[in-house]
Amino acid sequence: MMIHEFKTPLAVHTPHGEGQAILLIDYNLTTNSVWVVRLRGGKVLHYFSEDIRLYDNPMNGNGFDIEIPCEWKP
Repeated sequence: MMIHEFKTPLAVHTPHGEGQAILLIDYNLTTNSVWVVRLRGGKVLHYFSEDIRLYDNPMNGNGFDIEIPCEWKP
């Protein structure tokens, strides 16, 4: 198992809205990674990798290129 703390939180979108990823927990090759995300208002939730959309840096020239599933909170 490995836990990685992001020195600079990453902007992500989750099924509960936008947030900042602060930790990534990687258990092993056969178990999905878990992201620890701080949501608006300070609520902290855990998400599997398939429930996270990581924003690109618009300075790369791609803008915010993510597609958010319809059932997720805007």
